[in-house]
Amino acid sequence: KAVFGTNPLAVGIPARRSDTNDDDDSTTANQPFTFDMATSAIALFGVLSAKAKNEPLPPNVAYAKDGSMTTDATEALEGGGAIATFGGHKGAGLALCVELLAGALSGGAVLGQVESKKVAKSWGHTFIAIRPEDLVDDYDEKVASILETVKASGGGGGGENGLVRIPGENSAKIAAERRAVGYMPIPIQIWESIVETSQHGLPGK
Repeated sequence: KAVFGTNPLAVGIPARRSDTNDDDDSTTANQPFTFDMATSAIALFGVLSAKAKNEPLPPNVAYAKDGSMTTDATEALEGGGAIATFGGHKGAGLALCVELLAGALSGGAVLGQVESKKVAKSWGHTFIAIRPEDLVDDYDEKVASILETVKASGGGGGGENGLVRIPGENSAKIAAERRAVGYMPIPIQIWESIVETSQHGLPGK
């Protein structure tokens, strides 16, 4: 039985190199570190995209109603199936942590107290903000130092120019390109799925 959604988590951390000013965005070090992930084996958008394009899901990311694995997006979304968590027990444990923090702590619908969070139309979101200067000096410079060290740890063996790619870096680059040209290309099937969802909600079971 499906109990969790995709239970995502996101982290945003400021970073600034000591040898640059606050307005200099020419380096990765001056971009905030951002990390956004679902604790499910595939994001909900990935399942909706596969359904809209009539494409199979990757193996081992979704369950059918009988508990077997399925590559049928419709079966996972509407046929009583479920999206799997990533990473075995570690992913399941992390998904549970998100549920306890973003579900119960936020005042959203609580598992076991409603038929389902989807029926209740209440998922819950929790935001936690930390003021780093209350804990440590020059935090953004320390973050930049860590990110630069990790980025340079590839030894020329991977990524662009032999550097390790930091989470969020590629998305920031694509976003900048989209802003520069003034539009964002969206496949027609995906756009139709977005419009359908905005008007009628997520597919029912």
